[in-house]
Amino acid sequence: MIVSEPRADIAAWVGAKIGVSFEPPYTALAHVDRGRIIAGYVFNVWTEHDVEVSLAADRLSLTLMRAAFRYVVQQLGCRRATFRTRADNAQAQKALDRLGAKLEGRQRGYFGDCDALLYGLMKEDFPYGLNA
Repeated sequence: MIVSEPRADIAAWVGAKIGVSFEPPYTALAHVDRGRIIAGYVFNVWTEHDVEVSLAADRLSLTLMRAAFRYVVQQLGCRRATFRTRADNAQAQKALDRLGAKLEGRQRGYFGDCDALLYGLMKEDFPYGLNA
């Protein structure tokens, strides 16, 4: 089941997984399986054309990836999404590659103990389509 709302429990789960905390305003999507969050997105810092997206997942489904990018494009009206991940998190980088995101840069010391890699995903580069 995909759930969506500005839910603090989703934001707290994602934040705990990636080592950050979120302050409203934000919105969130999560894949819940047997009452447990297994993947979540937090959307914040909306700038009309772009939104910053934080992602954490134990399992990442195609259904959730489509739902999240549909939300970015159809609900928020954005043409792109911006993602940051720890430079030492190869699993997250692989997931972003699967999403069609492109590496755009590095932010030194962003996570304190680690650099951040900055990825961008344009609407036209999303490989899974926005339907279904």
